[in-house]
Amino acid sequence: MRPSFLPPLHAAIRSLSLLALTAGIASAVHASDVELTETVQLPECHSLGWVRANTQPKEQKTWDGVLDEAKWGTPSPQQAVSRNWDWRLTDEEWRQAVAAKGEGKKEDVKFDLWIPAGVKTAKGIVVMSGHGSGENLFKHPELRKLATELNLALFKFVGNPMQRGFWPRSLLYDRLKEFGQKSGHPELANAPLFLYGHSNGTGFSAIFTATESSRVWAWVSMRPGTTFQVYQPERLKCLACDLWRRRSLPRPPFQGGKPDRGGSHAQETRRLWTSTVEPKTGHGPGGKTWPLVFSFLRHTFAARVPTDSDPGKGPIKLTVPAVESGNLGKNWDPATGGYQTLKTAPFQTYSGEKATASWLVNEAFAKDWQSFQREGKVAGGS
Repeated sequence: MRPSFLPPLHAAIRSLSLLALTAGIASAVHASDVELTETVQLPECHSLGWVRANTQPKEQKTWDGVLDEAKWGTPSPQQAVSRNWDWRLTDEEWRQAVAAKGEGKKEDVKFDLWIPAGVKTAKGIVVMSGHGSGENLFKHPELRKLATELNLALFKFVGNPMQRGFWPRSLLYDRLKEFGQKSGHPELANAPLFLYGHSNGTGFSAIFTATESSRVWAWVSMRPGTTFQVYQPERLKCLACDLWRRRSLPRPPFQGGKPDRGGSHAQETRRLWTSTVEPKTGHGPGGKTWPLVFSFLRHTFAARVPTDSDPGKGPIKLTVPAVESGNLGKNWDPATGGYQTLKTAPFQTYSGEKATASWLVNEAFAKDWQSFQREGKVAGGS
């Protein structure tokens, strides 16, 4: 007689099969990339255009197009207040403006998250506006390879209420927290950010950084549609890389001719800002542009995000590199044009004007930057 406490053989087999199936599913889930998509409707009052139109002063009607970056905090006397480089807007002031003006029509905003398979804790997040080239960047195989290597998540949004810049800043934080919960990666609520904006998408990467610099390890302005948004004093605390094409490069002021969309670039004073010019190209980045962006991402991540950081335990205190620890590079000369061999050297031994040179985070990135300015590509890149 079979003991009563022993389960029937077929029941035991079924139980083992279920255990094996469950283990297999868990293993498969763990081995798969995390991919989440969500579309929500947001009112236009969140968009940067609405915020500028309804919260910024408009007393001045004319502007000479010149920003005096040589003296931070001292704009050009004729600079339009409505194009002020320093937004002094609180969330409460924004809410008051919405109450007075109305929130406007609602439009779809689509959010996408991708986390490589095997990443237990995302050490950082590459956040990009889908405006312009952001859609292609999100799916770029080399970026995904780099994200896998560095344990990074990729997050993208597209839709008029957000893609060109938005207010308040909590919009992004709320979505990252929600996606973190849904994906099983709650650390997304605290992970440091690398921002990318193309064309008017720079309104996101520049102005978000200007108010949230403590969480952004670096940011990119790719072919900015307007240049007022990159002149943000507070965001000088972050490492920045601006990639201009010749046509959109702001001309140095006071050298004759009408300034191009405002401001100096070759003559401006910067702290941790890398200026890069890609001549003979269009408004969008090409295949040869991306390797420099990825090099910038890699080296700034190493310089700013502590190796032992764990955003699952709370916010990360980013390392702030000493200016003297980097390399400097001579800025591209618009009078010469074309590809140029620009000298680079460690900060201490650089013989040119240090205040106006591009700041390069380390020697390895300096070589990539120099190669790009000389040949239009990073050595070994596509």
